[in-house]
Amino acid sequence: MEDKDIVKIFLDTREWQTFECKRAAIKPADLIETVVSLANSDGGYIVVGLEDPAKAEEDKRLLGISENADNVSDFLKLIDKEIEPPLVLWGKFELNIINVKGEQDKLLVLNVKKSNGVHSLRRGDTFVRRGRQNVKIGSSEIMRLKYEKGDIKFESEKSGVRSLTDIDHDLFLQYKNDTSSAGLDDWQFLKDNGLAFGDNGKYELTKAGVLLFGKNPSVTLSNKCGIKITHYYGTKPTYTGKPNFVTRPFSIEGPLIKQIEQTIEYFRKIVKSSPPKLTGATFTPTFLIPEWAFQEAITNAVIHRNYFVQDDIQVRFFDDRVDIESPGTYPGHITVENIRAERFARNPLILRTLNRFQAAPNLDIGEGVDRMFKVMEERNLYEPLYFPPTIRANTVLLILLNIHKIEYWDVVSKYLDENYRITNKKAREVTGILDILKMSRFLHGWLEKGLLEKVGTAKKDCYYRKPGQEAPKSLFSRGVDNKIIKGNLSN
Repeated sequence: MEDKDIVKIFLDTREWQTFECKRAAIKPADLIETVVSLANSDGGYIVVGLEDPAKAEEDKRLLGISENADNVSDFLKLIDKEIEPPLVLWGKFELNIINVKGEQDKLLVLNVKKSNGVHSLRRGDTFVRRGRQNVKIGSSEIMRLKYEKGDIKFESEKSGVRSLTDIDHDLFLQYKNDTSSAGLDDWQFLKDNGLAFGDNGKYELTKAGVLLFGKNPSVTLSNKCGIKITHYYGTKPTYTGKPNFVTRPFSIEGPLIKQIEQTIEYFRKIVKSSPPKLTGATFTPTFLIPEWAFQEAITNAVIHRNYFVQDDIQVRFFDDRVDIESPGTYPGHITVENIRAERFARNPLILRTLNRFQAAPNLDIGEGVDRMFKVMEERNLYEPLYFPPTIRANTVLLILLNIHKIEYWDVVSKYLDENYRITNKKAREVTGILDILKMSRFLHGWLEKGLLEKVGTAKKDCYYRKPGQEAPKSLFSRGVDNKIIKGNLSN
């Protein structure tokens, strides 16, 4: 994209969770707070030299960094000096503009990535981003954020369980056999694998040990850590009269691998009992989602959820989709934009242990999410929908649509990835559809499925984008040294 195209996008973007524009005249210390807020939250962009949209319109906002070049220089120096621990996942680039005086000028764009850890200013203040505000948080919320990020690991904490009486012994023996460890002392084996603390005959399970092998971790840990299944007739819940449940909602508890297995077994029952549909001269199933895609989704939810949060994973079945909602937002540096390519384990002990079962539900080769997209595509189904925290706060919501794609979606989806937004007119150009009303019906259908969101109400200013997407994917890594980023990621 050319500079003028990117500038146009920034001019059209409102200040919010992942976007801030500032004049170059701002105090550098105030701008640093925004950098910390974005790093601690979902990442985003800061455009320096661009006036607040509430104070000017269109090109009159293009003040440029020449308004106070010294401030800009001081600000960049403070990023390295005033943030602890040092910020790694960020970069900068410049855009050429003609400023309000008609002179050649530049905008400075900072691309701040969501960080793996929690950052503070050297003076001790910690900020997060809420809407368009930088909010200072206290010790309890800092603690919560550290669990969310994976700075503090719930799974590695002591559980208070000093006896193996209440573990699932058959499952534990199976695991020892699967890892060629049958002859080893139970406690020593658990300790050697990070699932227990202790020595000299006094041992205590970690919370990961309880989650993986406890008969009922929810009871032992006094914490909701199961899977809640809700199955509906139709495409949405009814809130008046009789609930439209296929079966009464129920919870699956027990060791994590058994939770996964029982949830997949319920999925199989749905597939088996779904009535076939006559398409042309042949009968086709009405439940189209491939089992492997569902298994990957459930396994990811169990492995990567935030167990510090007191809630169950929610799995909701509808005729046209499956919703999978796991407690806690995306771990570490993971975002909707990079989830197919990047890796970060909030619960590495749980990940490793499940992977070492012979019948492991997870491959742990870094291809799971990407493969889920490919499997859905092979079946001509819509791509999995991960919703960003700006739309669904404090949870990871994944929707698997039980619907065959309309042939034009791939073209529109690719255009949106590269160009961020699309209008009815542009959609007709890229798809070859000539009828404006026909294109409107397609766009409205994608809106209803959650594949698109509409921005603006006036006809001439209205456009569509993927949910929560604030910029073209081509900008996500611009100005950032990817070698530095990849060198600082955890598996």
